Amino acid sequence: MRNFAKKLSAIALCTMFATMQISFAAMDTGLGGGIGGAVIDSTQGGFAGMNGAGTGNVDLNFNGNAHVNWGSLNINNGESLNFNAVNGANDLTVVNTVNGGMSQIYGNINANDGIAKLIISNPNGMLFDGAKFTTAGDLMLTTQALGVNYVNGQLDISKLNQAAINGVTIQNSDFSVGGEFNILSPSVNAIKSIITAEQGFKLVTRNGQDYLVAPADGQKIANAGVKLETVSVNGDVYILSGEDIVKVVNGGTINGDLTIDSQGVIALNYSNPDKNVFEVKGNLDAKTTGSASTNIIDAESGNNLGSMVYLANAKVDGDVKLANAGGVMEVGNLTTGGNVSLKTTTGVNDHIKHYVHLVGKNNIGGNLNIDSIHNIHIGGYNFEEGQIAAGSLNVDGTIDALAREGSIGISVDTTAQAIALESGTLNIITDGKATLTADEYSFIADGYVGGLDSTEKFIGTMEGYKLLPPTTLSLLYVDGGTITNLDTQYAAIGSKSNLDVTGVNADKVYLEAENDMKITGNDVHANQIRVGNKTDNLTVETASRDYDLKYTNIRDAQEIVINGNTEITYDMANGENGLNVNENGRPNNTTYLVVNGGDQPGPDPEPLPNPEDHDNVKILNNLQRDQINAAIDANSVYTPVAFAADLDEEIDKGVRKNVDGSVTVVKTYAMGK
Repeated sequence: MRNFAKKLSAIALCTMFATMQISFAAMDTGLGGGIGGAVIDSTQGGFAGMNGAGTGNVDLNFNGNAHVNWGSLNINNGESLNFNAVNGANDLTVVNTVNGGMSQIYGNINANDGIAKLIISNPNGMLFDGAKFTTAGDLMLTTQALGVNYVNGQLDISKLNQAAINGVTIQNSDFSVGGEFNILSPSVNAIKSIITAEQGFKLVTRNGQDYLVAPADGQKIANAGVKLETVSVNGDVYILSGEDIVKVVNGGTINGDLTIDSQGVIALNYSNPDKNVFEVKGNLDAKTTGSASTNIIDAESGNNLGSMVYLANAKVDGDVKLANAGGVMEVGNLTTGGNVSLKTTTGVNDHIKHYVHLVGKNNIGGNLNIDSIHNIHIGGYNFEEGQIAAGSLNVDGTIDALAREGSIGISVDTTAQAIALESGTLNIITDGKATLTADEYSFIADGYVGGLDSTEKFIGTMEGYKLLPPTTLSLLYVDGGTITNLDTQYAAIGSKSNLDVTGVNADKVYLEAENDMKITGNDVHANQIRVGNKTDNLTVETASRDYDLKYTNIRDAQEIVINGNTEITYDMANGENGLNVNENGRPNNTTYLVVNGGDQPGPDPEPLPNPEDHDNVKILNNLQRDQINAAIDANSVYTPVAFAADLDEEIDKGVRKNVDGSVTVVKTYAMGK
């Protein structure tokens, strides 16, 4: 949108020259019979006459800038009012002020390409219903009372200190504006209409331009604020709103950018009984600075919830930026082609809890950034059914979520390239079912990182989060990847595939993985790291280890504790290089430790193994489980010495027949009698 404020100011304050000044007594145009008519009281400036009076198709002709003072201005269905620049005049401004009654327009208004600016002012309000409005230049509709003077060849426009009585309503109408389209009114309703504004559509409902006088004290205009209901707008839309609501109802389409600057509530597609999608073909940028007098009161508790920013069932081709200084922000079922930023800020309602809810099914084409003073909830709650609502969050880029003085709760599966979650004062929690999927994870919390053991408990803490200790083992689930940063008091994390851990700063940590786990690097620090018995293969880098390590030994299913000041030796890693297989064909839930081969000495070759001893040999200095023997019976053995396709078991005592019929050389040595 280009220089709206500058152009509005120019319209309001500029001095305009006229080629002539003509003043008439009241003239009945013959338009609007039965609803008050269209009666001109007087004119000033370059008014060059009227054609078609009484025909229902009236031409007002201008050869200079002009002011038309209407007693009333109404147009019936099938009637037309045409503003024409004549005799080669161009770049004209024509101001229309209406004195009596609401203007009701059911027919057509046109302005040709010589009219650069057409302004209609009526403090009594305007209704366009089934109308068609076409201008080649700019159009302004305002309920601000204007004073227009023509002195010494100049046309002066100024606002009058007169409160508006009604607003502007456009319904079932078609507006085509070749320049800027501006509406200044305490109430703007656009319903099931098509609006084209080649240089942007601006709606002002507050005195932010020193151009709009709000309703007088004690007066209340119905539906104050901005309402767009199933509207199609071709062009950028800018809304400057006061303490009342800005809302989109039953979807609609903005073929451009949508920018909203409000002091009140922003509710985009909040009411949507027809389940229509709200589409923005450009970027969406909406913020409310909040107001102490604009609050939502919770019906059940009576608590002041502050202001609200709401966006639902929406598709935005570009970026989405939402900011709320009032209280609650809720976004649901959003699809974007770009980045999404959701932020709550301090403001006049900084004493109110600030929540960000990302609910339903959301698909973000770029990065997702959430910055909340208090809590963040990624999921949703179905109040009618009394349970967590279904949904998902898919982000093509990264997720960064910060709850400065609250918790982060997640109750839907969430996918991104990288996920970074931070709770400044409380917890990062899930419902124990949701799974996070990313290449890298960072979890920072003052309290607890993990899951909750019941849906009911999660619902109960969705708003009133508490600092939860890990009294019961309930996991935050990830689907593989690397934990690069885990900074918290307590953590309980489970992986549904392989898991690498390279950064920890915690008191106690519980980790488990459906497959293999590696704990490596010099940035892993804790009092205790416990590895659950679901992990198949645990690899630990021993350099600079300062934490107690607890894991389950595969040989006897006993839990092993290695103190932080104890060097892990090869003997401690003694286990079985193979997994017992249960009747379902899956490995038992057991863990064995594989030390870093580069840091440990090789095994002592003595004493020689006894071929008749059915205990498995020790783990050698390898970091990978042998895939060939992974499913072989526990009584089979393998060492990487040699394989033989056909050895005689009676002669070569150093071999063992495996359950699959193959044989493995244990050690080649001479057998005595």
